[in-house]
Amino acid sequence: RKYWLVLLLVLLIAAFFRFWKINTFPPGLYPDEAINGNEALFSPGKIFYPENNGREGLFVNLIFLSFLIFGPSILSLRIVSAFIGTLTVLGLFLFTRELFTFSNKKSPLPERIALLASFFLSISFWHTNFSRIGFRGILLPFVLVFSFYFLFKAFNDLKKFSLSKKAYFFGVLGGLFFGLGFYTYTPFR
Repeated sequence: RKYWLVLLLVLLIAAFFRFWKINTFPPGLYPDEAINGNEALFSPGKIFYPENNGREGLFVNLIFLSFLIFGPSILSLRIVSAFIGTLTVLGLFLFTRELFTFSNKKSPLPERIALLASFFLSISFWHTNFSRIGFRGILLPFVLVFSFYFLFKAFNDLKKFSLSKKAYFFGVLGGLFFGLGFYTYTPFR
């Protein structure tokens, strides 16, 4: 239980760094943020947006959903990145714990390493920076940590030589997250 309380504290720290005064810092909009918001307002629902040298559509469509819920604003444009960035911190905890549990299930070491990894990501400058701007690149670490988390979760079940429904389910989830990555950011390919 104490690990979950520390994880909650780490997630609160991550959320604070990502959401605090998000509508004013950084000031103004970067050109990529502006075109993402423009596309979300005037042509949502595409898989690929050819304007601005081409962009995958998932992030723009998430901004469109945010605009539907909160109305068009800088805050609702950037809140998508902040939310995804905070979930990535949780995903890194889950993935790291599963990765180290894969080799040794009885040690408290996996939780400690996972808490450290998620804490360092929660205060990391680059991740906090990209979590505060409406840029689609923040989806890449999110998709990768969850796809590898579910993949290792499936491997942990298969390590017992049991082809359970749970192993298939986690394998399918890992594949779905990995496939979703092709709609996030060009370097994923």
